Amino acid sequence: MNFTRTRLMQDAFRSHSTREAVTVWGRLNSLNVQRVLFSAADLALPVDHIPAGGQGGSLSTPEFLALNPNALVPVLKDGPFVLWESNTIVRYLCRAYGHGAEDARDVALQERWMDWYGTEIGSHMTALWGHTKRGKPLPPASAEHHWRRATALWKLLAEPLEAARFLGGRDPGVADYAVGPAVHRWHAMAPHDDIPRSLTRWYEALSMRPAYQTYVLNAPL
Repeated sequence: MNFTRTRLMQDAFRSHSTREAVTVWGRLNSLNVQRVLFSAADLALPVDHIPAGGQGGSLSTPEFLALNPNALVPVLKDGPFVLWESNTIVRYLCRAYGHGAEDARDVALQERWMDWYGTEIGSHMTALWGHTKRGKPLPPASAEHHWRRATALWKLLAEPLEAARFLGGRDPGVADYAVGPAVHRWHAMAPHDDIPRSLTRWYEALSMRPAYQTYVLNAPL
């Protein structure tokens, strides 16, 4: 395949070092790719990252389309098993290798925040990230709308994070892996006076984890 192959393995992530690495295709500045790399590494899996998309290589080659016919990243390969769609990958990794909730109600409460990001706040974050960081300015009225809605929506996380270190409780879970990379972008964009203290504490707790540092904090914009 026409991809530059990079090996990204950290000493802190090697408790599963006797097993074969999971392979992740994608570009490091993609939020969807970040959530997959962050979750895999935080779950102590060896990670083999292959840049794909953008400068990483075409997603329209026959080889890549055999992995994902939608020509999108990320894609995960775990042994012979291939999976695409970032939230689905995160759910799989947590169920296969994680310390996530087992009770159906606890699982649903976490997965609710995964879906919330995609259906409620994700479009506002994408617009604002392009507006502030990627040279895609919005008309003033549109920018104001996205700022207002994103600010209000992020505040919805304040209450559950008052009671726990992570959305997953004592340890990160599927919601932390899915939404956590985006809170880094929010702290890079929003006035800190508009960010609830519990949200900042969550961001600080995530930032202490080596996997988050590698695949989110140090990722290119």
